[in-house]
Amino acid sequence: MKTFINPLREKVLNTLDFNISMQAAKVYGSLLHTMDIGRYDDPEMEKVLINRAKESLSLSSESVPNKDCLHIITEAYIIGGHTRLMEKLAGMHEIPPDLLITRYSDEKALERCKKIFTAVHSIEANDLIETVKQIHSFCKDYKRIVLHIHADDIATVVACGLIQQVRELNVYFVNHADHAFTFGSAVANYYFQLSSYGARLDKLKTIAGQTSFLGIPVSDIRPEKATTSSEVSANPSFFSSGAAMKFKPFRGENINPLIAKILDKWPQTTFTIVGVSMLTNFWWWPLKLRYGKRLRLLRYLPYDQFISLTREADFYVDSYPFPGGTAFAEQILAGKRGIGLMSRVQGYSPADKLKRPSVGDVIDTIDHYQDDGVVEEIVAVNGYEAVKKRYLACLYQNEKSSFDMETLVPWGGDTQSLVVRNKVFVPISPEVMKYLYRNEKKLFLRIFLRMSLFNKAYISWNAIKK
Repeated sequence: MKTFINPLREKVLNTLDFNISMQAAKVYGSLLHTMDIGRYDDPEMEKVLINRAKESLSLSSESVPNKDCLHIITEAYIIGGHTRLMEKLAGMHEIPPDLLITRYSDEKALERCKKIFTAVHSIEANDLIETVKQIHSFCKDYKRIVLHIHADDIATVVACGLIQQVRELNVYFVNHADHAFTFGSAVANYYFQLSSYGARLDKLKTIAGQTSFLGIPVSDIRPEKATTSSEVSANPSFFSSGAAMKFKPFRGENINPLIAKILDKWPQTTFTIVGVSMLTNFWWWPLKLRYGKRLRLLRYLPYDQFISLTREADFYVDSYPFPGGTAFAEQILAGKRGIGLMSRVQGYSPADKLKRPSVGDVIDTIDHYQDDGVVEEIVAVNGYEAVKKRYLACLYQNEKSSFDMETLVPWGGDTQSLVVRNKVFVPISPEVMKYLYRNEKKLFLRIFLRMSLFNKAYISWNAIKK
């Protein structure tokens, strides 16, 4: 696949029109983030674009910074872990920092951000050149920048790089989607690590600054009555949640056999999954037909109902083949007994120690549940206060953390598990495919022919709608 992508890369590096180069770079970043081809950063491209911006744009970066810290996020969401992580880190500052949003954001998410940050700014630009200019105008007033950007947000990287060529600007990169490609390696003074999976991929990157373990923070508050008994009730209830794609069978890995075994072993029990769609997630259909009302598949639940459901469940089952990150750890700290299958994408918290390699081993864990002291380890690694200490020490004292998650959770994953082979299973943005169809038809055709039937239908449907 690398040979397919290279012409697009060459277009970014060699096209004389800077705006066209920036547009191609944005598509390049989005494409590589979606399709794992074994390339996880491209600092050479970033440097070329920063230098071209310096030549093309008349921007002054010489002002003396008079503000402390600016967080930058590409888009803010009301759901998911990306925005939530940013909000938690922002809450760790003694004085709330400012926020810059470089693209569209959900109105509810925007209102929530305004309650957390001192000031919230948004970019309003019609092209990437103007976007770079506006981001630059905000960043030049700050001493330090914390990035929570999308993989394809090349405009933010270029804006930060322009300032760094003139004066010292400390950039801290929070790579939430650490399993895939992203821009940012050329400008990050500190590259925060969240998992052992991401830390292993970072070794394949050319990062200009230093890496520092951060960890995704979870609440340190534990319930007054946590589940300590290893006894299982006659009709235990099971609960899981996550984006639909986290449960989609992938290269032989499938959570369905575990669900079937649980529902067969306990004939009166129920298994509830929140975040999935019975209509479009066809891989659930055989199980739903077999178990009927005992398998509850819910697209969405209001927050109060979600919390009520988690309290009633006896066991929380982490999503698989793709894990839920620290959602698993949070449920364990909330008093739930946590179980799950060991994923090849792993190392986000010590809670992974409670996962097992086979269905039979998980069933045995249910029958003889022990938390193996994992609660205290979660607090030490992912607890809010522990992460806060690492985060602020790095920002204000230049102290990096060399903690290695693998000292607690021995590696059993596979960093090559997501690499694209013959089929492209992950949905590619319709906007990206539209760009390729108009400007890079050969690449468009090569990718489209390798898409799964589901993704072809998804792209075709979006093309018809518009």
